[in-house]
Amino acid sequence: MLDNLQQFTETIIKEHKLPATSVAVWKDGTLYQGAAGILNLDTQVSATTDSIFQIGSITKVFTAALIMKLVEMGRVDLDAPVKRYLRGFELADRKAAETITIKQLLNHTNGIAGDYFADDEKEDGPHIARFIDRCSQLPLVHPVGDGFSYSNVAFAVAGRVIEVVSGMSWFDAMEEMIYEPLGMKQAICRPADVIRFRAALGHLADTQTDALRTCSGKYLCMGQSPAGTTPTMAAAELITFGRAHLDKGVSATGQRWLSERSIELMQTATADIPSPSHASTSAMGLGWMLGRHKASGLRFVSHSGGTNGQCAHLRLFPEHNACFAVLLNRSKLDALTAMINQLTEATTGVKLDTGASVAAADVDHAALERYVGHYQSYAGDYRISLSDTGLVGTFDDAVDEEDRSTFSYVPHQDGCFEQRNADNVPAGLVYFSQPDDQQRPQRFFAGARLYQRVGN
Repeated sequence: MLDNLQQFTETIIKEHKLPATSVAVWKDGTLYQGAAGILNLDTQVSATTDSIFQIGSITKVFTAALIMKLVEMGRVDLDAPVKRYLRGFELADRKAAETITIKQLLNHTNGIAGDYFADDEKEDGPHIARFIDRCSQLPLVHPVGDGFSYSNVAFAVAGRVIEVVSGMSWFDAMEEMIYEPLGMKQAICRPADVIRFRAALGHLADTQTDALRTCSGKYLCMGQSPAGTTPTMAAAELITFGRAHLDKGVSATGQRWLSERSIELMQTATADIPSPSHASTSAMGLGWMLGRHKASGLRFVSHSGGTNGQCAHLRLFPEHNACFAVLLNRSKLDALTAMINQLTEATTGVKLDTGASVAAADVDHAALERYVGHYQSYAGDYRISLSDTGLVGTFDDAVDEEDRSTFSYVPHQDGCFEQRNADNVPAGLVYFSQPDDQQRPQRFFAGARLYQRVGN
């Protein structure tokens, strides 16, 4: 398959009704590439391997790398409180704002409600600094250090630390400390630069007809750029970045970029993550997410990303000195998952458990009543109810108000369920925890985020 990635991309867009995709693989010292489809259905511009797509939250690894550069310079201490560098940093919980450390920003154990996206695209000036000020009344979703919940806001805070400590904007830091030394020429982080490139636009599908339409092109939030709202690049540039991590901090031209110690720290587990899959374990490094396939022992270092109508994935296999990048201009999780599984097998020879489902545990129907409830976070609302067939639920996305999903839940272990979408396709594991005196869980963990019970 690697010898003909072009055919792979042409086939995958037809199978999954994608506007376009771009894929790049690095294996055995060779770069393989393929791209197919239409970047923008309104203009009918074709996708090429040098086309740029938004990488979304993969940006968090870039921001973490910038922090590590400052650590190497002796200008940032990972275990120091954020307040040492941002004296005006505030949250609704003043004590929490005093204690959150730089490391806790990078491994999502800070507890900050992370899915706040200010509508700031039309504003001028220091977007990141203004955004951090706007976060002063954000609550915690769990006590600092007591749990894991994915936080976009935390990486915006890390981006502001970079600005204050380095004396340059986060955008300049990205260009001068990552893009330039690694030779990433098809990569940008400023929206104004998009016009210079062949750029993808996001697409959404009608929930009834599955017909595709283009997104507005509006950025989620300029102040959240360090978390992933603006960086855009070609798949091969993600490979360039990934190779620098595979090569222990050395660029493709043989120059030292990050220290071997920094690379090691970023890829060392610092927090456990409730695994979204029964087939693998999950943990959090610094910026990177770490996984291990249970059946084969295959270790991988990765991150996914999603913006308005676009999604992406970068995955490294350190023991194989290989990596791949996938870019799509439609948010379609089943397509992204299928591509990840196929590329993993082509790159490492390991066949992942594609579409495998958990065996349903024998749970008394009445015992499921305790899980019924309304669970909420800044990411959105889950409403779980009990039907004749078992637990069912709906999710309303707080960012995309048009996005409503329906699910059914198959019991797996105590408090752990397999979430299945409307087509009965497995969509990962979810977890209920922290029961009250009536054994009703107060927390619900899904999609790497922690939701709090707010009603029955």
